Amino acid sequence: MHTLPVSHFLHFEQLENDQLGKFFDSCAADGAECLSLTSPELERLAAEPLRIRLLQTESARTGIRFLNAHAPYGDGWDLNCPDPVRRPELLAGQKRFFEICASLGVETVTLHIGTNDSGRPADELRNRARESLAELLPAAEARGLVLAIENTLFPTDTPDELLGVLAAFRSPSLGICFDAGHANLMDGTPGKHSDRMVEWIRRRWRGNVRFETDTLASLLPHIVTCHLHDNHGFDDEHLLAGDGTIDWPALFGRLAGAPRLRSLQNEANMAACRIAPRRAVERFRALGRREARLHA
Repeated sequence: MHTLPVSHFLHFEQLENDQLGKFFDSCAADGAECLSLTSPELERLAAEPLRIRLLQTESARTGIRFLNAHAPYGDGWDLNCPDPVRRPELLAGQKRFFEICASLGVETVTLHIGTNDSGRPADELRNRARESLAELLPAAEARGLVLAIENTLFPTDTPDELLGVLAAFRSPSLGICFDAGHANLMDGTPGKHSDRMVEWIRRRWRGNVRFETDTLASLLPHIVTCHLHDNHGFDDEHLLAGDGTIDWPALFGRLAGAPRLRSLQNEANMAACRIAPRRAVERFRALGRREARLHA
């Protein structure tokens, strides 16, 4: 048993290339050992191949690893994108992101199934997502990557929907990115009602949010990585773990039973919440000392 590695979303995509060395030195001084590649950074790397080599150099120099990545998402990038004109570009783009991730030593790449904003029938959206994965999975497998589909906040990616996708492929290169903050929002507690949820979540559920009894329970055997951030149960605040209402010792205790879990990711909104990287590193170390002796 040993503590799982934690990678941090530090959003360095706005830094110029000549600032990367100082950034990596700062990360090392703060004790960050692993970073997650953000979706904006992946898009920038696809446009600037030289930057990939610079990241490889800085990673080798400082020993800081790129352990995980979040593929671009939203309109034009989600797996269930129904636009027949956009879909070939989407798939080619995601494959290019996989190449970049593999070149930087990334292990897991998180993808979104997508929303129901298009108004298309659920079966159509479900089929588009599976068609996307049927093409993307071989590309990931060839590069030694594990794709992780995430529980977000929409009818299109409930635990039942995600389990249906996994059952359709049964691939060791496909698993779940368990998002603890999203689970806290979607898990029902006594007295929790739709009208207290933030408007943009209610809208996706046509005003009647269907809460889950226990998001983690059914997903646990398939979790390969986790997005860890906190909230107070009604809005996707992306607070630092421990600053909201999630019971982190209890959660880590349950995650110890996830047989495929290989990494954790701090997905707090560091800038908006004014979280210093050192504070985040120390918070996760403290949580690790208390409860997070998880197996790899």
